[in-house]
Amino acid sequence: MNLQPLLQFSRLLLLSAIIMPHAAKSLANPQAIVVGAGPVGMAASLILATRHGYDVTLLESSPESSSQAKYDPTKAFLYNVNARGQTLTKMFPSMHDKLVARGVESRGFSDATFTIVPADPNVPIPQKQKMDKSFELKEDDDKENKKQLQSVTKSEKAASPGYWIPRHEMVTLMAECIQEHNDNLGTNKGGKISFLTGRECLDVSPGTSCVNVKIRTGARDNITLQANLVIGADGMNSKVRECLSHSADGTWNASSPKPKLFQLQKYVSPASFLRIKVLQLPPRFEIPDANNNPALVTNSENIYAIRSIHKGPRNYLSLGLLPMKNNNAIRPTNIVTRPDHEVWTLKDGKSIKSWFEEAFPRMKFDGMISDEEWERFAKAEGTRFPYCQHSKGMAVWDESGNNGVALVGDAIHAFPPDIGQGVNAGLMDVVCLDRALSGLDTVCGKPITESKQLYTLADNLARYQQQHAPEIAALIRLARFGAPYQYRQPHRADKFSRTLWTMNVALRLILNKITFKLIQPSCIILSQRPELTFRQVMRRADLTTLLLKAVVLGVIGVKCRVCFGFA
Repeated sequence: MNLQPLLQFSRLLLLSAIIMPHAAKSLANPQAIVVGAGPVGMAASLILATRHGYDVTLLESSPESSSQAKYDPTKAFLYNVNARGQTLTKMFPSMHDKLVARGVESRGFSDATFTIVPADPNVPIPQKQKMDKSFELKEDDDKENKKQLQSVTKSEKAASPGYWIPRHEMVTLMAECIQEHNDNLGTNKGGKISFLTGRECLDVSPGTSCVNVKIRTGARDNITLQANLVIGADGMNSKVRECLSHSADGTWNASSPKPKLFQLQKYVSPASFLRIKVLQLPPRFEIPDANNNPALVTNSENIYAIRSIHKGPRNYLSLGLLPMKNNNAIRPTNIVTRPDHEVWTLKDGKSIKSWFEEAFPRMKFDGMISDEEWERFAKAEGTRFPYCQHSKGMAVWDESGNNGVALVGDAIHAFPPDIGQGVNAGLMDVVCLDRALSGLDTVCGKPITESKQLYTLADNLARYQQQHAPEIAALIRLARFGAPYQYRQPHRADKFSRTLWTMNVALRLILNKITFKLIQPSCIILSQRPELTFRQVMRRADLTTLLLKAVVLGVIGVKCRVCFGFA
C-alpha cells in the first residue's frame, strides 16, 4: 500500500491545525504575512498587529533548531541602534527598556573610547583614547591633523545615545515583545502574531481578493497562504522582491511600479567585496603588557583594536572588538580584509594558528583559543560585503486596491556596514510604512491634508513608494561615500584614497567652523544628526561639494587669465 499520499495529507492537516485557529479566531481582522524573522521583520509584525489590527503570520525559512535568537558565529555582529532606529523602539516601551538594559550606551564617535594595542610586545599598551573624526582607530596621525579631526559639533554632542547590542540579543528582545503582545491580547487591541519556522517563501502573486504566498513546508510539501498585505523583510537576496521583479506587466495594478523597478541598482564602494569572518575570543581574555606591567584584562563594554606586526598589503590585519553588555559572553572579533589576503589561503587550524602567533607576537593564544575554534575559523568561508544596492520599486497593489505587497530592510537596500545605518535604516523603513498605512506623510509623520479622508491600502502603499524611494536613493549615496575606508584597507591605492578622504573630512570641518556652520561638514558627520533625513544629509553635503568645485574652477580661471592672457 502506498502511504505517501496519506503522509502528505497528514502534514497538511498538521499545518492547518497551526494556522487555522489563528484565522478563525478573528475573521474580521485583515490578514498579513511577513516574510523574514530578523529584527526588521519582527518590527514590521509588531507594527501591523498592534497599530493596524492585522493578524500576522511571520515566516522564517530557518528551522527552529537554528533559531536566529541563538548565538551563531557566522552572524556574530553587533548593531548600534541609534536615534533613527529608536524611533521604532520607543513606539514600544517594553522594547526600548530592554534595549537600554541590554545594550551598551554610546554617544557617537566623539565620545567613544578605545584601546589600541601596539603590535610590538615591547611597547606598553596606552591608556584608552578618544576616537577621532576619521572614524578610524589610528596611532600614526600627526598631532595637528588629530587636533583638526577631533573637532565635533554641538549637535553631535547633544545627540541621544545609541546602544550596542549583538544581533541575536536584538532578535531575542523583539521575540519577547511579540510574546508579550500575544499574551495580552485579551486586554490590548490588535491582532495575533503567529511565528512559523522552516517555511521558505517560493512565490508571491495576486489572487482573488488577496495576495497568494506559496511556501515550502517540507522536503516536498508546498502550501499557499493568503493575506491582504505581504511584507518582504527577507534580506538582500529577497525572494519577495525577486517575485515582483519577474512578474509580467499587468500582473498587478497598472498604477503599481513596473517589474523592472524591482531589479537591483548596484554601485561599487571601496568597501564592497571585502571578505569577513569571525574569530571567537574568550570572555575577559588578557592582553600581555610590556615592562612587567600587569596584563590588561579586557572588559566587554570597551572597544579594542589589536594591531599585527605585518604591514604589507596582503598580510596586514587588525583585530577589532566592539562593546557588548555581557562580560561573560564570547567576544567575537571580525576579520575584515581584501579577498587576496593571506588569511584566506590557510585552510586548517594548525596553519592559521601559526600565522596568528607570528602576526600577533604580543598575544598568548595557547590556552586562550582552542584547537577546535582554530579549525572552525580556518574552514569558515565567511561572507563578503555587498554592493551598495537598492530597489527603486518598494510596493505593489492589486486591481481592487485592497491588497498589496511592500518591501522593508535589506530587501530594498543593502550596503557595507561602514556607515552604521543598516539596522537603523531597516527600522525606519518600518516606521515610514506605519506612517503610510496610517494615512500620514512618511517623512514627517504629519497628516497629508487637514480633511479626514479615508485612504485605501493602494493609496497608502503608493505614498510609501513615492515618498520613501528618494530617501533610500540618498541612503545608498551616503553608503558609497560616507566612510568606506574605516577598515584600513592596506593596498597602496587604498592608503592614497584614505588620505584624500581624511583630508576632505578635515577640510569640511575647518570650513564649517570658520564660516560659523554656513558651509556644511561631510555627509558621514551630518548623518549623525537624527533630525536630518538622508536626503537632507546628502543635499547639504552636495552643496558644499558644489561650492568647493566652484572655488577650484575659479582659481583655475584666474590662473589661466594671468598665465595666458584670457579668461
